[in-house]
Amino acid sequence: MHTQSLILGLLGQAVLLAAVPLKPRAAIERRDNLDIIEMALDPVFSSLRSIDAAVLALDGTPTTANNLLAVSQQNQVIVNQAILNVRASGDLSASKSLKLRQTTDSLAAQTKTTLGDLVARKPILDKLGVSNVALQTLQQQQISSLSLSDALAEKVPKAGQKKAAEDKGNLQSILSQAVAAYSVPAAPMVPAGAVPPR
Repeated sequence: MHTQSLILGLLGQAVLLAAVPLKPRAAIERRDNLDIIEMALDPVFSSLRSIDAAVLALDGTPTTANNLLAVSQQNQVIVNQAILNVRASGDLSASKSLKLRQTTDSLAAQTKTTLGDLVARKPILDKLGVSNVALQTLQQQQISSLSLSDALAEKVPKAGQKKAAEDKGNLQSILSQAVAAYSVPAAPMVPAGAVPPR
């Protein structure tokens, strides 16, 4: 019953979040292009840290799992908004692209940390019966994260396109590993007191 209520609650949250209208920030044309992009990425970084904190707080109860999956759904909206804002910005110069790299490198590192922690705690979500919900969220985030990577690459000058492609490849690898891990079915539960077969 806890599992069913948890999944239904998460589906309800997903519907509400999907209904939130997305639009580029007002007066975006009056800001420096680098500022626009960094402002778009800041909430993504904060959201990833919130997800990681929720992952580390998992204690096997439905409440902590609900919190994790809720912030994960919220991250989807935040990333989609970032994509819109990045696309609404202008192209970057070579020097501005180098400055942006510090931000994108930090974002990539946080993504790797968050997903690593999430994979390590899959058994907890398995026991609660919500790993499939986490998998669906990961698959959605994989699509949106790669779209954000594409949007950023479009703003980089030709000289930086090769590095942008490498960054996208690394991101895709990290995301694919997490999706693959959550695609593995949960191990069958052994009833308390049962003697494993020899």
